Amino acid sequence: MSLVAEEANQHLVDQLIARGALWSRPLIEAFRATPRHRFLDRIWHCHRQQGGWREIHTHNPGRQELRLLYADRALTTRLSDAGPGQAPVPISSSSQPSLMAEMLEDLLLSPGLRTLEIGAGTGYNAALLARVVGRVVSLEIDRRVLTEAEQHLQTFPDRRVELRHGDGRLGCPEEAPFDRILVTAASLDLEPAWLEQLADNGLLIAPLDLAPGLAYLVRGTCRAGVFEGRLTRPAYFMPLRDEEEEGREDAPTSSGLLPDPDPLPSVTAPYAEWTERKVPCSGPGLLPSLAFWGWLHGYAIAYQALADGRTAYGVGDLVHGHACWLGMRDWRVTGTAGRDLGKQLWRAFLDAGGPWPMEFRLHAAPLDAPLADDGEPRSPDQLVFHRRGARCRHQWTLEPVRERLAWS
Repeated sequence: MSLVAEEANQHLVDQLIARGALWSRPLIEAFRATPRHRFLDRIWHCHRQQGGWREIHTHNPGRQELRLLYADRALTTRLSDAGPGQAPVPISSSSQPSLMAEMLEDLLLSPGLRTLEIGAGTGYNAALLARVVGRVVSLEIDRRVLTEAEQHLQTFPDRRVELRHGDGRLGCPEEAPFDRILVTAASLDLEPAWLEQLADNGLLIAPLDLAPGLAYLVRGTCRAGVFEGRLTRPAYFMPLRDEEEEGREDAPTSSGLLPDPDPLPSVTAPYAEWTERKVPCSGPGLLPSLAFWGWLHGYAIAYQALADGRTAYGVGDLVHGHACWLGMRDWRVTGTAGRDLGKQLWRAFLDAGGPWPMEFRLHAAPLDAPLADDGEPRSPDQLVFHRRGARCRHQWTLEPVRERLAWS
């Protein structure tokens, strides 16, 4: 490896440590010993103004390519085949290094842990895992991606990564149980196979796309077939797919069920005057927290960039046809009923103490299995919400005692 490439890798690791994404000595050593560019033969850069993708070959990167490869950003590594009248869409990527570091730190890794990775991608993440735990089973649905990951890992013969072709939704039952399961593609729900294959006291981390604009990592364990955990941080990943899916457009910004916000009448948001100089909510942000609160109450959620460049979350009552698009300065509403929907949601959110998505404890079980109570006593006014996902039934419980660190 060239001195310039080595310096670029070490500089990235220094950044990850300084930003608080990376802190444990074994993982620091893993990142320093695993240059990212060794797993990237080419990347695709989207030129939105030119309306297309540009392929950048990075097999022998120069200084300009190294700056891109070692930036703390996700990089597109594969596009779908373009159909008639269709543009190609990203189907594989190398995740943002700081997010990868945070996920690996959250797994509490140590030597000897039986580890399953779902979504091999370039092989970079599996190489990092194997450096710490010793052996990793990594599943990948795309045979072309799998072949490239295998080629990349050949330059690291000391890393015990067993690459397998398979549907990540099914896990790897012949190797179960696993002490750690890491999912690196976004799923609409927890898969029952993951819960079944997680060992007692094991940890599972997976990206969940709950609704448009509401994508989070969930971390937890499984006892008696019931997952227990919580959301940890916002995170956006390529969608989990099966072998027949060549790829699809990014998750829709709007559910398609709510009216377009731009032509709707505007009303001043009740918090508008607070946002003139600073955002009125630390942590995950006011609008995502308010939209998540609406999602818990069963409203349809949408997310869209408005004509003026700002973003808004749509909250809709599909039964009665009312909707309120929540912006930082104003709301776009379907008349008085839409405005009242927003006001009621806002008032209930405040009365509950303005809860963040990360402050709810999640219990989940497969649709055909009982979702047993955790046995902990609850006060009559404790907030509990029940949702039905694509694969599991969910119970979201607001923690009775919430502690927010000063630097959150």
